[in-house]
Formats: sequence, C-alpha cells, structure tokens
Amino acid sequence: MDERDKNGFRFERKYHVEHMPFAAIEHLVKRNPALFRQAFPDRVINNIYLDTPSRRSLLENLDGIADRIKARIRWYGELLGHIKKPVLEFKIKRGMVGAKDSYVLAPFAVEPKMNASAVHDVLERSELPEHIRLELYKFEPVLLNRYRRKYFISADSHYRITLDWQLEYYRFDRHYNLFTRPHKDQHSTVVELKYSGSIDQIDERVASYFPFRVTRMSKFVTGMQSVHYD
Repeated sequence: MDERDKNGFRFERKYHVEHMPFAAIEHLVKRNPALFRQAFPDRVINNIYLDTPSRRSLLENLDGIADRIKARIRWYGELLGHIKKPVLEFKIKRGMVGAKDSYVLAPFAVEPKMNASAVHDVLERSELPEHIRLELYKFEPVLLNRYRRKYFISADSHYRITLDWQLEYYRFDRHYNLFTRPHKDQHSTVVELKYSGSIDQIDERVASYFPFRVTRMSKFVTGMQSVHYD
C-alpha cells in the first residue's frame, strides 16, 4: 500500500515532543509493534516558506482552518551556497489528511544578503505552469528554516514515520538578510505518523504505543512566531 490514497491524500498524526532525548524517541519508534525500520539515510532539510503580505497562510493555520495550502521552496543539504535541485511545494491540508504538489525549480544560490527579489527571480526562471506562476505573484518569502530528519517505514509498508529535530529558524525580510542568527530549538522533536486508507482502519497498536499527545504543531507557525513576534 502506498502512503497516499487514490486521491493523492494521506492521513497524518503529528506529535510535538519536548525535553525528551532524541535517542529515547527513536528507541520507541523501533520498538513499535509495526516493526519500523529506517527507510532512507538521514537528511538535512531546508525550506523557504512563502506567504502573502497579509500573512494568509499563517492566519489560516492559527485559526484552525481545515482546508488550507502552504507554499515553500525545499532543498536538501547545506543551507548556503549553490542549490542544484530545489523544489517548489504546495502542501495541501484537508482536515486530517494532506498531500503535496511539487514542481522542479531552476538552480539558484542561497547567500547572506539574499532578498525577496532573488527568490522571485528563481520562480520567474523556472518552468512552471502558468496558473502556478500567477498564484505565486501573491506570495513573498517570509521564513527560512532547517532541521534534520530520519525516515522510518513499517514492516508491512502501510505506515511511515518521520522524526525532525535540531530545528532552526531564520527571519526572511524583503530587502536584506544575513542568515547568521537562527532561533534554535534544541529541545523539540516533531514525530509524524503517516498512513493511507480510512482513518478508522488504522491499527491502534501502532499509534497508541507512543506516549505522546497528538498536536497541531506547525514548524512554519513556530518559526514565524519565533523570529517575527518574539
């Protein structure tokens, strides 16, 4: 079974775990009755989040709007320097299910002093569908974030888990950025359990094994609150 259903959506349960050693969280994943194993090597993920000048995406998340879309540019590896394979992603949320639409972008460089115009130049140079290009005129870069991720898959391949830790957030202003003073969250791990099919069909032994509370924690919202409103 693929992690996404026939409509492209998958169910997601997210847990925000604070002040628990990462090794202990990873141990719980490996001890789960679903017999999770690491699916891919660890990655470092970088994102430039986009939002409207009125901060529509941020406010929709804070207001708990069930149907919403979040836009970001994602790449793996080093934060600064030449980015060979950036991807534009629209993360689509419909209640408790989510999906992603992805588009390959032209290579670009992330450097100190990078500004919003440089991001718009990347989007202009990329081969994007016209309706996507028009939609992006409404957006501007507002946040840069970075974290490490581990990937796990269950023995039957029905369930996937990601662990995100060593979270860093950088303010992204329109005109001038340094990217030298991140807000670091060294005490949080974001655990996400993903699965396809009916939400009523989940094996509760898989979810209930974790002593964590389901949360709406969003790295985008956390980052915006950390770097823009502290």
